[in-house]
Amino acid sequence: MNDKITPFQLSMLLITFIGISNHVILIPILLDAAKRDAWISVLFAIVPSLLVGLLYTYIFKQIPSSLSTWVTEKTNSFVWLVFTLVYTLYFAAQASISVRDTIIWSNSTYLTYTPKWVVGLCILSICYYTARKGIAAIAITNGILLPWIVALGFYVMTVNFQFKDYDYLFPVFKNPPQAVAHGAWYTTAGIMEIFLVFFLKDDVKGKLTRKNMALVVLILVELTFGPLAGIMAMFGPFEAEKLRYPAYEQWRMASIGSMLSQTDFLSIYQWLAGSFIRTSLAIYIIHSLWVKKWRHPELLYILIVVFLFVVNQFKLSDVRFHDQVTSYYTISGLFCGCMSLVLLLCVWVGKNGKAVKRNG
Repeated sequence: MNDKITPFQLSMLLITFIGISNHVILIPILLDAAKRDAWISVLFAIVPSLLVGLLYTYIFKQIPSSLSTWVTEKTNSFVWLVFTLVYTLYFAAQASISVRDTIIWSNSTYLTYTPKWVVGLCILSICYYTARKGIAAIAITNGILLPWIVALGFYVMTVNFQFKDYDYLFPVFKNPPQAVAHGAWYTTAGIMEIFLVFFLKDDVKGKLTRKNMALVVLILVELTFGPLAGIMAMFGPFEAEKLRYPAYEQWRMASIGSMLSQTDFLSIYQWLAGSFIRTSLAIYIIHSLWVKKWRHPELLYILIVVFLFVVNQFKLSDVRFHDQVTSYYTISGLFCGCMSLVLLLCVWVGKNGKAVKRNG
């Protein structure tokens, strides 16, 4: 299946791809960094996140093709190889973090006696099959999964209102300004992952508008702010900070009357659906980076999945993994920011070069 996707489908993919990360992985980092002011730091990230989204939209409109195609056609083999290796590591890190976090969470909640390699193999097998079917298959699958993810989010928010006390969010600014700044930076760095639109330019039919991208950014901010504020209102900022998976802990409180006192099994669908789309799309992008110079496309998918499986079998304590993910958010944000400036410079130089030729 090689059909192209619409800007609306692309927007939905961005919401799922980044939303699961901001919802699950980013919230513990924000609580560690900004404590009670974590929800304030998310609000401070709105303006820079919108600016990043508008900048990405402008660059997306200016580049003639996807970033990988552009580099393949306009540069030499050495530049292409460096570019491809760097972004392979970038997207492999995204997929690996998502898979490992899903494995750890699954083993600590509902699959306590299942070997980690079995959980990892099941997840990656499904992701391999979907990625191999192409971007249209991923987008259509996401279109089926995402509405239910959103509906369950509204459900857990609504039924838990009775346990929330929003006085826990105050007073604000009790922590140093650097803490709020760090929280705002982590939030913006997470949203900078919309950088992946540059690698899907060839797969999109239609125009990606500024309004479209601004709406996606605001939804992603809300997907961070809403659960974060809810967690702090339910457990208090100090207790929430100690939780490894605070978003999941809300599900343990959710119930429907006295006859259905436990509905946390629904969180399994939410988490696995988001992780599945995120990993599948990352695998597809890695494949698109190499496929133009690879003789065996099917073998390439297998090698990517095997690599991710092997990486996630390395023993790593949960504490160390959490520290590495925190560092990843800092590095990836800086990386995306620098590459955006480089791309903007290339676009500007290219446009001025064409203007000189026309006038010259």
